[in-house]
Amino acid sequence: NPKPKIFSRTPATATMDGDQGLGFVIGHHAMMEAIHRAEKTGAGFIAVRNSTHFGAAACYAMMALERDMIGMAMTNTVAVVVAPGSNKPAVGTNPLAVAVPAGKKPPFVLDMATSVVSGGKLEIARREGTSIPEGWAIDKEGKPATDPTKPKTDPTKRVFGEGGLLPLGGTPKLGSYKGFGLGVLVDILCGVLSGSSASILQESTPETRGNASDHFFGALRIDSFLPVENFKKSMDEMIEAFEALPTLPGVKKICVAGRYEAEIEKDRRANGIPLHPKVIQELQELAKELDIEYDL
Repeated sequence: NPKPKIFSRTPATATMDGDQGLGFVIGHHAMMEAIHRAEKTGAGFIAVRNSTHFGAAACYAMMALERDMIGMAMTNTVAVVVAPGSNKPAVGTNPLAVAVPAGKKPPFVLDMATSVVSGGKLEIARREGTSIPEGWAIDKEGKPATDPTKPKTDPTKRVFGEGGLLPLGGTPKLGSYKGFGLGVLVDILCGVLSGSSASILQESTPETRGNASDHFFGALRIDSFLPVENFKKSMDEMIEAFEALPTLPGVKKICVAGRYEAEIEKDRRANGIPLHPKVIQELQELAKELDIEYDL
């Protein structure tokens, strides 16, 4: 059982050692710590080292919503994204999430990788044996890769090699230096600030294959800036203005970050969550291996 330790620096900030515990557990613990500090001081920030994969960043950022706070969460990952002009992975997909409450409208929830796509989409293509679009990744020669097996960087096995995913923006002409810069920023807040290290400096070992991660969490108490009711009213007005924008042919509506996911969540709660056949097969095999009942 992991025993995370908190090292406070100020009433609003702290670092945490996750003791190599499950990222889901460590992440929840750290985000609650950020929220508690924000309740007292108006803002709370926690940098976490020595943790593992924590799933979807938005889950933690959204924990702040019910307390009328703005939440943020981010994590570094193993290096699978190449630097602009290089064919060698330098940073992880390094996702970040921000959740902001609204009034009548669904909350604004941005959850994004700092690479063109998340590593999970590459893994899905590998699993299904399908090609990937040009612009997602490059091979060892730096050429666009459409075969998902060509970028020799597999985050699930922590295999480092030449080629990998591209930073958000894709190419320097399209602004990939911006995506790369965001990825580095996440690495600074998660890895360097926590007392760990940046992804590019972390070595691959059998003990940390694809799992080692550092995180950063934050919470801002809205009423330490302005009345919550005023803020939520302004959020609704802003979202409504976006949704009222004219649409191009073939576009049904303009979606602000979080709206589509809110609609999907409503449908999933009513009709269930669809699973890919290969995922079902893997779960059945795992249940058999562990000698437990499979009842999905």
